[in-house]
Amino acid sequence: MIFIKKAMLYLLYVLALIPLYLLVALLLSYIPYNRSFTSEKEHPLLIQLHSNGVHTDILVPAENTVYNWRSFLPDIPAEDHVVAIGWGDKGFYLNTPTWGDLTFNTAFRACTGLSTTAMHVSYYKGSLKTSEHTVSVLINAQQYKMLCEYIRNSFQQDKNEKLILVKHDPLYYSGHFYDAKGHYSIFTSCNSWVNKGLKKSELKTCLWTPFDWPLLNVYK
Repeated sequence: MIFIKKAMLYLLYVLALIPLYLLVALLLSYIPYNRSFTSEKEHPLLIQLHSNGVHTDILVPAENTVYNWRSFLPDIPAEDHVVAIGWGDKGFYLNTPTWGDLTFNTAFRACTGLSTTAMHVSYYKGSLKTSEHTVSVLINAQQYKMLCEYIRNSFQQDKNEKLILVKHDPLYYSGHFYDAKGHYSIFTSCNSWVNKGLKKSELKTCLWTPFDWPLLNVYK
């Protein structure tokens, strides 16, 4: 009986924290960061942010004069010239192709930072059309270099400095998965990973957000 009471109190405590978490997340999402950023006009390099409605990817050229992703990612098809890269919870990526497949164990481990993470890499023949879910950003070479270094350092490598490929069901996901550094949680989400990369690259973004829409709104 005492155990049940303690469990109920703990559950009520967690439920009470959810509105507080959402309120803080919303407030921080509206606070701009690197607000002095302006689009590069002299020698612009194009990157894009693309959301599927929940998760945000960073789209970069497969290769240019600043960085060659083909030399780092061995599986980029020759006919594709844009690489979309995202970071996220491995359990969500591999075991949850639809929301109907979400289990309590997967959600609990993701929220609490107990599970591992993966990088998802997919490919496009060219840049995506700007839309409600896709924004384009023109940046300079130094900013692009910092962004590429941030993304590259998120990949986990083995003792031979090789990427660690993760097997997945191609029926649900295109592209490739690789082991990543870090742990997913309600404070370090896939979108906060993108936000952190933009901050480190001196690009306009928000102070912190677990959501996708603040990342896109700053460039609309």
